[in-house]
Amino acid sequence: MGTTKLTRKEILSDDPVRENIIRFVGFLQANRAKIGVAVIVVIVLALGYWALSAYLDTRANAAGAMLGRGMAFFSATISPDAKDDPYAKGDKPLFENDEDKYKAAEKEFSAAAESFGAGEAGKTARYYLGLTQLHLGKNEESKKNLESAAFGSGNRTVGFLAKKALAGLYADSGNEKGAEDLLRGMIKDAKCDLPKEEIGLQLAGILNAMGKKEEAINVLREVSEASPIFGVYSQQLTAEIERLQKDVPVTETPVGEP
Repeated sequence: MGTTKLTRKEILSDDPVRENIIRFVGFLQANRAKIGVAVIVVIVLALGYWALSAYLDTRANAAGAMLGRGMAFFSATISPDAKDDPYAKGDKPLFENDEDKYKAAEKEFSAAAESFGAGEAGKTARYYLGLTQLHLGKNEESKKNLESAAFGSGNRTVGFLAKKALAGLYADSGNEKGAEDLLRGMIKDAKCDLPKEEIGLQLAGILNAMGKKEEAINVLREVSEASPIFGVYSQQLTAEIERLQKDVPVTETPVGEP
């Protein structure tokens, strides 16, 4: 039986890969003008993305430096020998008085918050900006920034810290109910990673100031029961409960009733 031999031309004519390559080459030849424009567009977009990324990185680095300076100023040492330049005498900043250091910190935190915008770093900057403005007596500005940090997106711990500071501001400005609601919500929130004992002590102080001593004692007992027996706050909680109990009038039980 003879074998049929195919010529090279016949083999190529049945090759699907070759057919596809030929079609692709024809497409490129027919559309080379459009393809050239598309390639240019891709290159422009790539360069634009690179430039934007470089700009954002530079801006983030600058904002991070501002945030770092603000935190250094916020916790700076007060010294009568301080100069106009807080770093004139070393790596640690020195200020002549609290007002000067908080004003310097406010400037840095404000710039950092504006540069970072939303997100964790921006939330942290607004939290510290709110604390700084509290020290400067700028309660309305402080309230705005603390509320933004407390209820905005970003770092959860910073959000709870902002709520705690905000509760103190609410209480000092006469909004005890708002402060109470914030602190009770934090105690009940399983995701709150701040010490519940510390929150309970703050809430008890506010309730006591409102004339609700029994409620204050109950709050302290609840957080005390939920905390470790020999925890950091155990003695403080016990002492505060005993102090409040001395001020609570004892209600006499009528004769004949258990």
